[in-house]
Amino acid sequence: MANDFIIFESNKAGLNSKESYVVTRGRTSFLRILGSHPHWELMTATACEDHGHINVCSDQLRLVESALRLGIELETSPSVEKDRAGREYVKICVITQHEDRNDTEFNKDLSAAFSRFFEIYDSRTDLRCRSKDEMIDLYNNIAADDLGNDFYLGDGIWLSNDGSLHDIGR
Repeated sequence: MANDFIIFESNKAGLNSKESYVVTRGRTSFLRILGSHPHWELMTATACEDHGHINVCSDQLRLVESALRLGIELETSPSVEKDRAGREYVKICVITQHEDRNDTEFNKDLSAAFSRFFEIYDSRTDLRCRSKDEMIDLYNNIAADDLGNDFYLGDGIWLSNDGSLHDIGR
């Protein structure tokens, strides 16, 4: 199932980008790619496509965690940001097609990254059902500092350094 994704040119209005793509599986969008050759930003999708045929992923916590884990694996320092409508998304990385990389090699690398994202997404269960050790491991991988501050995952959920989750709002 991990390789069942498709990349479509996005028709989403209001995106400030020369090029815009959405990574989908079925009729669900998971990731957005914004920018122009040779640099694009890879991030989680926050809204449905305007034509109404592709809906945004409804499990935003699972989406955010999967994107953070992909960024950690890619060593890109992913971050949680907010779009103009105040919705949280994860900025995973900047994708660059260097001059020495042909389209075939570049697309193969992208395909591998998207396949890995869906492997991570498919292996994730509800955050509230995770073991304490797994949640501490997640915290240790995404915390920006060693101060022990809670990390905002999105959707009002905060992760503490002891692995506990708290719904204390945004």
